[in-house]
Amino acid sequence: MAIDPSVVGRVYPPQPYEVSREKVREFAEAIGDPNPVYTETEAARQHGHQDVVAPPTFAMIPVMRGFELLMDDLGIEFARLVHVDQRFTYARPLVVGELVETTTTLDAIRQVGGNDLLTIRNEVRNAALDTHVCTAKATLLIRPEEESDA
Repeated sequence: MAIDPSVVGRVYPPQPYEVSREKVREFAEAIGDPNPVYTETEAARQHGHQDVVAPPTFAMIPVMRGFELLMDDLGIEFARLVHVDQRFTYARPLVVGELVETTTTLDAIRQVGGNDLLTIRNEVRNAALDTHVCTAKATLLIRPEEESDA
């Protein structure tokens, strides 16, 4: 069954996430990026940052919290999801030690070949300073639920 288009425009409450040194290091290691600005404070400072910064795709970690809210709200199992596209537009990098809040908005739904394509926007802000860090835009394909034989 298709997702009801009346849910377009739904905004989900801000989800907090603290950017930790260990998580940034683990992420950089997992993606195979040895850039020292992701692990060494001095290297980050030499590049004009106050502390270690996160790789650009690290923002996906706090963004996923918003995806989880949306999926739960709409009753969609992650097994039906195909992540079609993801884009990040940054005002500045995420810095170790900052607390960010991610607000998720369902911008659009359209039907393609019996599937739902969701367009989702996530705004990531520094919670303490109330400043914009980045915007993430995703397209998710939701496969239809399996029909039961009963």
